[in-house]
Amino acid sequence: MHLEDQYQQIQLKVLEKIHPTKSERELLQRKYEGILSRIKNILVEANIEAKVELTGSFSRDTWISGSRDIDIFVILPYKSEFTPNDILKVIKKGIDFQWIKKHAKHPYLFAISDDIKIEIVPCYEFKTGREIRSAVDRSPLHKQFVIDNLPIGAIDEVRLLKQFMRGVGTYGAEIKVHGFSGYLIELLVIHYKGQFIEILKNAQKLLNNVITFQEKLIVDETKFENESLIVVDPTDKNRNVAAAVKEQTLANFIAAAKSYLKNPSEDYFFPKIITITKGRLQEIENSILHYSAIIHKESDISDDILWGQIRKFEKSLLNYLKNEGIEPINIDSMISKKEIMTIIISHKGTTPDYRWKLGPPVNNNGQDEFLKKYKDNSQVVFGPAIIENRWKILLKEKQQTINEIVEKGISEKIISLPSHLQMDLSSIEILSKEKLITRIVNDKEKMIYLYRILIGKPNYLLK
Repeated sequence: MHLEDQYQQIQLKVLEKIHPTKSERELLQRKYEGILSRIKNILVEANIEAKVELTGSFSRDTWISGSRDIDIFVILPYKSEFTPNDILKVIKKGIDFQWIKKHAKHPYLFAISDDIKIEIVPCYEFKTGREIRSAVDRSPLHKQFVIDNLPIGAIDEVRLLKQFMRGVGTYGAEIKVHGFSGYLIELLVIHYKGQFIEILKNAQKLLNNVITFQEKLIVDETKFENESLIVVDPTDKNRNVAAAVKEQTLANFIAAAKSYLKNPSEDYFFPKIITITKGRLQEIENSILHYSAIIHKESDISDDILWGQIRKFEKSLLNYLKNEGIEPINIDSMISKKEIMTIIISHKGTTPDYRWKLGPPVNNNGQDEFLKKYKDNSQVVFGPAIIENRWKILLKEKQQTINEIVEKGISEKIISLPSHLQMDLSSIEILSKEKLITRIVNDKEKMIYLYRILIGKPNYLLK
């Protein structure tokens, strides 16, 4: 079968699985209409002038079956005396849901009712060229741009791209993923004339590319320095919709797209379910790689703040281990059963026996002090020697395990510890290999995660 025919066949099968059903649509519509009516009454009773508008993928019919989200914006006049927190306060009091107040760049309410995720987001009216009052003021305009510009018949192309992104792990602009938002995916489909497959065929051109939706728009790229892809927001030329997309995530998408085009399979959309069989457990146990885990309790804070803290910790941990002479292959984290588990993968589990130590340049006044300290030091096996215009020595050092140096880094606060997470030595576990497996062997989610990170392959390459 020709490749183009294979693409079509797979896409039809995928759409059958992800297209919202009539009952799903009716359920979301009833829930939305009920909440809308109650919010309007609450605003009238509180004497608050505001418009209420449905946004998000449900509002433009680009949602996927099973993703039951209702995003409602309460839009205040630009010069309103009321604040977003005023809106949240009266709605929380007036609608009896189990609301959680969250805060990413802007406060909003979140609840789950009838297995539907509901978000109430207050903002101010936005007009192009006028300074925004809150970070989400543009969002209602995003909806209108997509509705006005998405080619006829392209709604399912958006669904296909969303599911592909999910399958290869690049969907979501949140800090945990640093990937493609739903709005960005919609803009890519608009840019590539409503064709999912054309986006995959052009994926490798996305790196360091600039995409705009206005003719003759001159983009000042210095505003978006160090961003791997620039997609200028059609509602605000000073905003990059792709700002959250990290180069690693973009590279993962490009590689997956190229691989799919050569070897099309539903596995890219729906990764195989991995189970930890005896064979896989043996693979983990017999791995020649070293792996350690830092396990501690999850804090009750918003996801964006939590993952921001986790990613900051991972980066500091990586730099610390490098300075100690260990080159980690990967450091990553997952959350399961209210626990955060950060995995360190390395090809060696101890610090090196010998390490170079740099001394001062030969024209530096610190030469005498350096020579006095090291010229007769029994730990020096070579030097002090002048190499490339500066003093250097090769030191013999006592080997330390990764666990030992991590303990040192945490206790002495050499590693930058998250301010919102309790991470003193009394509240964490640092475990390696056999002890780690014993600790998590009955937690399927943690074991599958350990297997995936230890193997290192993208989901679609796993057998």
